[in-house]
Amino acid sequence: MKLKDDCRYFRGEKPCLYQRLCPDCPYYQPFSFRILIIKGRAQGDVLRTTPLVAAIKRAIPDSHLTWIVDEESVDLLTHNPHLDRIVTFSLEGVLSLQHQEFDLLLSLDKEPISTALAQSVPAKEKKGFGLNRWGNLTIFNPESEYAFQLGVDDDLKFRQNQKTYQQIIHEITGFKYQRDPYLFYLQDEDSQRANQYFETHRIKPAKLNIGLNTGSGTKFLTKQWPQDHFVQLIDLLHHQLDANVFLLGGPRETQLNRQIEKLSSCPVYNTGNNNSLREFAGFLAKMDLIVCSDTLALHLALALKRKVVALFGPTCPQEIDLYDSGIKLFTGVSCAPCYKQTCPEMTCMKSILPLEVFQAIKSLLES
Repeated sequence: MKLKDDCRYFRGEKPCLYQRLCPDCPYYQPFSFRILIIKGRAQGDVLRTTPLVAAIKRAIPDSHLTWIVDEESVDLLTHNPHLDRIVTFSLEGVLSLQHQEFDLLLSLDKEPISTALAQSVPAKEKKGFGLNRWGNLTIFNPESEYAFQLGVDDDLKFRQNQKTYQQIIHEITGFKYQRDPYLFYLQDEDSQRANQYFETHRIKPAKLNIGLNTGSGTKFLTKQWPQDHFVQLIDLLHHQLDANVFLLGGPRETQLNRQIEKLSSCPVYNTGNNNSLREFAGFLAKMDLIVCSDTLALHLALALKRKVVALFGPTCPQEIDLYDSGIKLFTGVSCAPCYKQTCPEMTCMKSILPLEVFQAIKSLLES
């Protein structure tokens, strides 16, 4: 019996999805146009790359999509019906890709591990970033030149560029940009913890739910909005909007959120810091509006179509598309943006005042 190992449902070590042997199988579907997306770095960037998948599927409906991503970001891509395979940056994952062949490789990270992989995986056509013989960043196609220049020219990136990240990656890959939304698929089980929290705390459904994501992520401590600013904002939200205020964050924000809760003279709900990524998204989905800096929470909020007030300091606000559902606050002090990971002054974030954030919240809620 000849097995059809060129079928997209073939597994080899176990029966296929349909529990059928190959002869006369009605589900046989040979691999069509095979595309590999290399985008694993930074969870927020992984999520804001997902609109590209919609553009690919419009242009090549029967394409077979493989995406290699960091282990920590896998949950951002699970349940996406357009992805055929999700591979992790692991020895097993990298070795398996190096022994396959793709019709098109899209390399969207600039880090050596990603560009080296892009160089080594066989593909008929490659677009994006690679690694030259000196171990430095290079590009595969002319359309990637602008994105390359953004990395080496601060004036271009900080002041001249007006393109969003999504526009840039569509330009790199050659797929038509139609401002597709993020693709993130929240499941019922992802919301169970948030639903239980609301039930246990008897949270009134008629009131506004406003989430404050207090953290700054792991890479840029310079994105951190001051603790006392959060305390002042909570006071405004409670007394002027009578809103339910929720503290959101991960393990790094455990002490910060406890301290904010302690310092606040108003009721505040601390949602905990041991939620999984998808449970965290379940809490975000229950908010009417979210205040956050330029972190994963911002991109999850946009993926969930929540209203957001986004606080920018060291990074470029023009690269972020809020899809007409948010307001960006950026004071534009002389030293910002800087993309520094630490700063003794933190002038840019301190300059965004609680009253300014509150006014942006009111404006969004009234729109």
